[in-house]
Amino acid sequence: MKLDDLLGLLFVLFFIVGPVLKGLFQKERVPEILEEAFPEPPEEEVPPREKRKPEPVPVRPVAVAPAPSEPAPPAAEEPPPARRPKKLGLRLTRNAIVKGIVWHEILSEPRAKRRWPPKR
Repeated sequence: MKLDDLLGLLFVLFFIVGPVLKGLFQKERVPEILEEAFPEPPEEEVPPREKRKPEPVPVRPVAVAPAPSEPAPPAAEEPPPARRPKKLGLRLTRNAIVKGIVWHEILSEPRAKRRWPPKR
């Protein structure tokens, strides 16, 4: 046994097994709780709630646009808008950076095949 093993065993005995055994062999002693220690709070009278009618909310009239009398002429055919190129999904969050590092390692040349400059 090495010194580390002995220190670990002593730690387990003193700080884990010792308190458990002390608690098991201790006489069951229940402390008495006096009712005087916790006095009952005085009862307060709560006034009854009165039912009130809700006050009316003032309403303002809203202006409505008149309906068009004649239908709008059909719009000339417009070419569809040019499509944007798809953006790369690059983000700067912790998980995105870790994924980037992992994929860099996966796609890079194997370490055994890398050519290191000769040492002098």
